[in-house]
Amino acid sequence: MTLTGHNYIAGETSAEGIELFYSVDPRTKSRGEQAFHSAAKSEVARAAEAALVAHQQMRGTSSARIADLLDEIAAQIGALGDELLHTADRETGLGLPRLTGERDRTTGQMRAFAELLREGSYLRAIINSGQPTIRQMQFPVGPVAIFAASNFPFAFAVAGGDSASALAAGCPIVVKAHPGHPATSELFAQAMTAAVAAQGFPAGTFSMLQGAGIDVGQWLVAHEAIEAVGFTGSLRGGRAIFDAAAARPRPIPVYAEMGSINPVVITQAALAARGDAIADGLVGSVTLGSGQFCTNPGLILLEDSAASQAFIRSVSAKMEAAPAGVLLNEAVAAGLESTVSQTASNPQIELLTGGEPTAGEAFCYRNTVLQTRAAAIRAHSGLQTEHFGPVTLFVLCDDAQDLHATISALEGNLTSTLHAEADEAVGDTLSLLREKAGRVIWNDFPTGVAVVPAMQHGGPYPATTAPATTSVGTNAIYRFMRPIAFQNVPDALLPAPLQDANPLGILRLVDGEYSQAPLG
Repeated sequence: MTLTGHNYIAGETSAEGIELFYSVDPRTKSRGEQAFHSAAKSEVARAAEAALVAHQQMRGTSSARIADLLDEIAAQIGALGDELLHTADRETGLGLPRLTGERDRTTGQMRAFAELLREGSYLRAIINSGQPTIRQMQFPVGPVAIFAASNFPFAFAVAGGDSASALAAGCPIVVKAHPGHPATSELFAQAMTAAVAAQGFPAGTFSMLQGAGIDVGQWLVAHEAIEAVGFTGSLRGGRAIFDAAAARPRPIPVYAEMGSINPVVITQAALAARGDAIADGLVGSVTLGSGQFCTNPGLILLEDSAASQAFIRSVSAKMEAAPAGVLLNEAVAAGLESTVSQTASNPQIELLTGGEPTAGEAFCYRNTVLQTRAAAIRAHSGLQTEHFGPVTLFVLCDDAQDLHATISALEGNLTSTLHAEADEAVGDTLSLLREKAGRVIWNDFPTGVAVVPAMQHGGPYPATTAPATTSVGTNAIYRFMRPIAFQNVPDALLPAPLQDANPLGILRLVDGEYSQAPLG
């Protein structure tokens, strides 16, 4: 497909903005040929207003029709072929094997939501037939602003999980593309625009805005037509969007996933039983994707012992021997160098290996291991800052009491992990870890997020702004829906999922019992 460098607004391309920017190949630092137009404020307004019109036109659209749209998007993405993979590889350096898998995940998410919609119980229809008669179900909130992530140019970007879940909820979307991969974003925009047209949906169902700075996102969040925000990115960016949404005359919810240090606790018994295997798994997890995952294990807690110190030396040697991967872009490289330098400047931090960019033309950073004592973590909250790259920090604890006190002092995370033996009395440790994360992992590593209904990808602040929600799995749909109850409304005026006859045949909770049968 031909790139234009334009924004995609309700089925049309637009290039009113005068600010231009370019993609950069992270392997060579060379600039791409295509110039991209940052959206003007007028274009942001036009996209948001078109989404509002689409929302008004889509009211009452059946779940089956929306499911067809999601399947069509998946098909249009597939039709982009290898051009999509090669374009994304040039812009991110992630490699074709990783990107091929991520494309499958992206289309799989669309199809999973389509299946959810056709089954129907996601509407959570509840009927209490007494007096008064009250019936409740879920409805779309309205136009949603989606902010694409840098590290998942497919699965958390223009057509990623946030977009899929919002569309599945019946909400039109306006996507703010990530400036790190604008050409990839435009290819997705072409596919999604084609899908909307092919399925006969209002043109404002989908728009995509480019932008190198923060203005486009701020304008979008502030627009009164936007009813909710989905964001995946940094704490700084997510908090800025959260604050902007809260400052509106009519505040709106922001579902921001903002990163994590993902603490890992390793017991002495686990070290004795399988220390080498844990070391290999840990190094693989820290360096996977050059450490550019929100689930990167960035904080490793152990009780101090000769075995723990030997384990740390082993991990450091393996990290030093592992090849340094390419970072996504200049901003990631600069941010990583800054945060590691700030952490290493603390006199209670010991740099064991790495701690600097690699020589060469690519954006690369040496695999890095840091070490400190538990008391330092409790005394300096800044040591819990995410290092977005191949970096991990070991924390030595005096004893079990010191370990538990340190876990209690941790901020919110997406995941927490415990490596222990089955016969150990670690219930208290597991309970403490549970309070700090949305997903608790036993004898495994946090990188790799299964896209399944049971997945919880969220956690207490600062990991997210909404710990009761997930951004992965089909439950992500509920971020963009709200329940409405109908009291004593005549049957003929009720939405089909709540009518006595249950014309859609969906599973409903009727007077405390689940049933697909019509009301007698």
